Amino acid sequence: MMRVGTCAFTDHQGLYPKGLKPAERLKYYARQFNLVEVDAPFYGPLSPSQADRWLAAVSEDFRFDLKAPGSTTGHRAANFAEEGQFIALAERIGDAGRLGAVLLQWPPWHRRTTANEAKTAAAVARLAPLATAVEFRHVSWYEDGAALTAWLKALGATEVVVDAPVGPETAPPWQPAVARSDLAYVRFHGRNAQTWSAPGLASSQERFRYWYAPDELAARVPDLRRLAQQASEVHVLMNNNYGSYAVDGARWLRDHLAPRPGTQTQFDW
Repeated sequence: MMRVGTCAFTDHQGLYPKGLKPAERLKYYARQFNLVEVDAPFYGPLSPSQADRWLAAVSEDFRFDLKAPGSTTGHRAANFAEEGQFIALAERIGDAGRLGAVLLQWPPWHRRTTANEAKTAAAVARLAPLATAVEFRHVSWYEDGAALTAWLKALGATEVVVDAPVGPETAPPWQPAVARSDLAYVRFHGRNAQTWSAPGLASSQERFRYWYAPDELAARVPDLRRLAQQASEVHVLMNNNYGSYAVDGARWLRDHLAPRPGTQTQFDW
């Protein structure tokens, strides 16, 4: 099964009708897409009761992927109390049958070393039995792509397939691989090489300020379909959250990979 959505659902231009209350956005979003990656837990702890509000807004067919706290992935100091709260939130959604995976997105300075391999494995183990999807932001992890996939498979994690700017160090290559037969996980970050690693940006949106042309998305479709032949579910997420860019790309991919009745878009790009 192919699922397509965006990373976050709160502030996408071109998706929500004018005047729609923020509390109604997820319900409206879920009419368009059957998947969302929620990044709020990355920034701070949420009460497990937040899961109840999310669950009430979506159907049983909808799936949530949750981004693990930055304190788990080295973006800030370790905080196991925060991680415990996150696990409780994820388990609440999992108990309802609507959890896809937990995203472990490691920072660019998390290079492949013996110590960082151990940190990665420990994080996956602490989150078990939750399904984890692991994303690296440094190319050192991809020196032997097949070995990386095999290592993640041994950990019980799935490998995040990344579409990002091509760069000398921090941008991982496109490697369409499956480490878990039940889930493939793909994130489109945009290809803005000028802002990808730039310091001092006004907001994180500037990093992902890139609009995918249809031919760029179409070029990835064969690989995405091959992933669907190897994994029972494929989660395809647009993370180029600037203006309507993520929604535009998600709609195009949805309509070409996993159309939903009543949502097809008439593209005039």
